[in-house]
Amino acid sequence: MTIAVISMIREGWGGSEELWAAMVENALNKGHKVMHLSYKCGPANPKMDALCKKGLVLYTRPSYQPKFRNPVLQIVHKGLFFLQKRLNSSISKIFKQKPDVVLYNGTCYSIAEEKKLLKYIVKANAKFFILGHFNTEDGRELSASNIEIIKQAYSQSKKVLFIAAHSIFNAKRHLVSDIPNALVVRNPVNISSTELVPFPTEEKVQFAMVGNLILIHKGQDIALEALASEFWKNRNWHLNIYGSGQDEAHLKKLVDFFGLKNNVTFHGRVSNIRDVWQVNHILLMPSRMEGMPLAVVEAMICGRPAVVTDVGGHREWIEEGQQGFIAEAPSVFSFSNAMERAWLARDNWQAIGESAHEKAMRLYNPKAGKTLLDTLTSE
Repeated sequence: MTIAVISMIREGWGGSEELWAAMVENALNKGHKVMHLSYKCGPANPKMDALCKKGLVLYTRPSYQPKFRNPVLQIVHKGLFFLQKRLNSSISKIFKQKPDVVLYNGTCYSIAEEKKLLKYIVKANAKFFILGHFNTEDGRELSASNIEIIKQAYSQSKKVLFIAAHSIFNAKRHLVSDIPNALVVRNPVNISSTELVPFPTEEKVQFAMVGNLILIHKGQDIALEALASEFWKNRNWHLNIYGSGQDEAHLKKLVDFFGLKNNVTFHGRVSNIRDVWQVNHILLMPSRMEGMPLAVVEAMICGRPAVVTDVGGHREWIEEGQQGFIAEAPSVFSFSNAMERAWLARDNWQAIGESAHEKAMRLYNPKAGKTLLDTLTSE
């Protein structure tokens, strides 16, 4: 069987890559032919290199990235990009190989921008699937014309795959339409063991934020502003930020602006998540939009509570005061209140973390890649 994965992700690698990658590894091990189309976005990730060594065939398409402050050079650069985009034939090359399955990997609504792909899907004799990792709560990014494109694309799909049930609920009300072929799938986790990590004994509270440094998505600025308030000035705490991304420089400026330089450390990307939870007590996840972030699931499996916003699947995994603490909205006011509730309950964090571990072990899928492959290849 020939499987094509078409991804809209413009970061080198992120949580949205893990599920299709796990599926591809299973598919290659079973002898399927697999192709992947992505945007050009810097050096290949080691995980992508490993898949290529197993037989994954890569195609790329140009990605627009502003490079120049000079407006004339920027216009020229933009013109060259549109020319490259028009001349790029990667999608046609994929469909010339007559894939049996096409999986589109993106946000819940980014398929609206894939007009060329959708034209090929209409003509192709391939099973089509959409995997949407997250949507916003208000759906303001959707235009009336895009809503119609998305509804049509969903109807063309054998299954529309979501990472959280709440994302399906959001999509139904944003599109004002039922989605009878919707299905929830789980992301894989990136930890070597699912055993509890011993709870840190250090007296100073170590907060952790784990994820891509993209403010419109992960909202790290919300937590920083909350921690800059008078309530936190005389408390014994430190914040560890793990990850990289387009807003890293801005976040470092915010840390200086809020006077938090002595309280915050940027660690960059980490490969062993259990090492993170050897030294941190609690996760902060002030997201503005989500599906179900791997960082929350992995923290829970390691036995750590989390302070999260009420977006995506957070409430499906966390009950207030039981496995963590939920801010009613992705705002500084709401997140500050949730952090305060967490701080007052810090003597119970170990027990809350153990409850988080138990719930995560019930909900997560240890064979997420195989499950997705079975979904794609079943008749």
